[in-house]
Amino acid sequence: MNRKFIALMIIAVLPLMAFDCITDFSSVNVSLNLAPITATVPLNQSSGTTYGGVTPPIDLSTFFDQSYTLTGATLYDLTVQTKGEDLGTGSGTVTITANGTTTTLFTYNGAWTAFNTPQSLITSSLITRNPSGVNALINAVTGRQKVTLGVSGTITKAPSVNNTDFIAVSIYVQASGHK
Repeated sequence: MNRKFIALMIIAVLPLMAFDCITDFSSVNVSLNLAPITATVPLNQSSGTTYGGVTPPIDLSTFFDQSYTLTGATLYDLTVQTKGEDLGTGSGTVTITANGTTTTLFTYNGAWTAFNTPQSLITSSLITRNPSGVNALINAVTGRQKVTLGVSGTITKAPSVNNTDFIAVSIYVQASGHK
């Protein structure tokens, strides 16, 4: 009898309790995985031992659903990959240009063939990020800006004629926001 009484009391009291329920979903942040921001620079034989290129403007607002209000973003990886013949040792710089200001995002340095397997900021000592460049990237993402990426560097051996060498950069960002 005691159990029935306690059960009835609980059932009677439940509607009177003030539980914190989410009624305003505009305050609930969700993770928004963005497509990688990429740049690929081909190396021509005529470039000798230097290379470089700049992407066309990349509209970062097209990387996520526009109905979301962004509340933050974070860089979670960068990768650099090479393809083609062994070009010796290479080093380079990746820049980001947003609002007319160009900032170094990261640098890389090592054997060209080491980069035939994509090197990740997370696992490789061959990549060094620049905190100012990361801040510029995050501000550009949350500000829904257009950016350009620049990739430039040097190698110790010039590419041969009719080569297919290139260097590819991928930048992985996760944003958070709400509708």
